[in-house]
This record gives sequence, structure tokens and C-alpha cells, in this order.
Amino acid sequence: MLDSPYHGRLISVGTRHGKQYQLAAGFRRVLGAKLITPPDLDTDRFGTFTGDVPRTMSPLEAARAKAHLAMDASGLPYGLASEASYGALTSTGWFGHEEILLFCDAHLGIEILEGYRTVSVPGASHCVADFDEVPHALLKNLSTQALIVRASGIADPTVAAVKGITDTGALRTAITATAARSPDGRAIVEPDLRAHYNPSRRRILTGLADTLARRLATRCPGCQTPGFGRVSTETGLTCRICGSPTALAHIDVHGCAACEYRQREPVPVGSADPAHCPQCNP
Repeated sequence: MLDSPYHGRLISVGTRHGKQYQLAAGFRRVLGAKLITPPDLDTDRFGTFTGDVPRTMSPLEAARAKAHLAMDASGLPYGLASEASYGALTSTGWFGHEEILLFCDAHLGIEILEGYRTVSVPGASHCVADFDEVPHALLKNLSTQALIVRASGIADPTVAAVKGITDTGALRTAITATAARSPDGRAIVEPDLRAHYNPSRRRILTGLADTLARRLATRCPGCQTPGFGRVSTETGLTCRICGSPTALAHIDVHGCAACEYRQREPVPVGSADPAHCPQCNP
């Protein structure tokens, strides 16, 4: 266990979907901190994946709102919350999953953010007329990766979807009922992206918790505030074939949440694959 100002502290988690179970081990092992979750937190007020509650905030704003909701409900000065986005990853054009995990310390007035990106997602949406059209790829992990069924041909996102489906009988029933009330007689079947029904997301949250906890155990060399870690990157990693600069990061900038202290460190990878080089692969 690393030395930490959060040893023995209680930290409130802003979730209604059981994320504390993925976050607790890392915070306990690394920091000696204990996570608690206030009951009946309505974090869905900040937006849902299905759009029945519009997502009007940025991911960072939503995570901050969830953390402060938990802090207010518990009366604790420390809050923790995550937010996920599925779609085009910024500056890449690739479709994927981005998860952020935010820690708020009201005593010190700091926020520490960690994130993770992957192009791996739990599945795609499919428009079907009946159960027999559902691809096997969506059915093979149904007991662990839940599905959602919503109406096709209805633009209004507030029309209720059937969520948390984990068996074929319930899926068949939901498709039949939903297709019957859809204008085009079809239903949309897609993965339930909420953490308690999404094992790939839970694995990412477990890793993020460990990363964030280790960062909270790292003090700023300048002012000793906890949470020192990477805050930005500088591009320009050179191609290993021709030596031209690429858009990949070659410097990690580590910084403090409380003062202006910064450290620049070369990334562990010494050179870029030519696939990312604008000269070798224009």
C-alpha cells in the first residue's frame, strides 16, 4: 500500500449502477481508502444512453455532477464518478468507447481525471422484424452482456425502451411487443451499455480505479499535493523508418492539480510504426 493522504478516508461514489464494486478494490489496495455509495442516487438525471433522458452535459461535466451529488448526499468532502461515451473517438475517426473516472477533493479544491479509450465495444445495433433475425453475436453473451430493445421508426428518444434483457425468452417477448407498436413493424436490438449490464466496461473501470488510485498516491514534487500525473501530451513521435514526425505523442506532460509544476517525460515507445507516418504512408 502506497503512502497516501487518503489512507483510511471515506470516498463517496456517484453511481446507481453498481460501479463501486469495480472501483473499491483498487482504492482499498493502493490507498487504504473505503468507498461508500449513498442509496437512491438518481444519476440518470444527467442523461442516459438510450436518450430517454437527454445527455446535455459533456462527459466531464456529467462525471463532476455525479461526484458532487454523492458528496452532497453523504456529507463527505471526497467524491468519485465515471462517465462513458460510445461513438467516434475524438481526433481518430474510429468508433469506440471512452471512459473517464474523476476524483473530487473539496478540502484541497482539486479534481483528478483519468481516462481510457478502446475501439472494442460490446456490439452493434440491429434492426429486426422478429427474434430469429437477431445475430448470434448479440446472443452468445446474453447472460452477462444485456441487451436493449427499442422501437424502430420512432424519432422521439423518450419513448421507453426495454432494458436489462439477459435471457432469450425476455428478448423474444420484448422484440414481439416492440415491433408491434413500431411504425415499420421492426425493433432495434442493441447492447445495454450501463455498467452493471456491461462486463467489458466493468473491466475498464477496474483498471481505471487502480490507475487513478496510484495517481492519488503520487504527490507533486513542487507542492506535495496528491494527484500528480499526466495532464497532456506533445505529438511528434518520429517514424522508425524515415525519422519524420507523426501525430503520435512523443512527450508525456505530468502536472499538478494545485500548482503550475510540470514535468516532460519521453513516452516509453521510442519510435512510431510507419503506418502512422505521413511520409511513408501518405
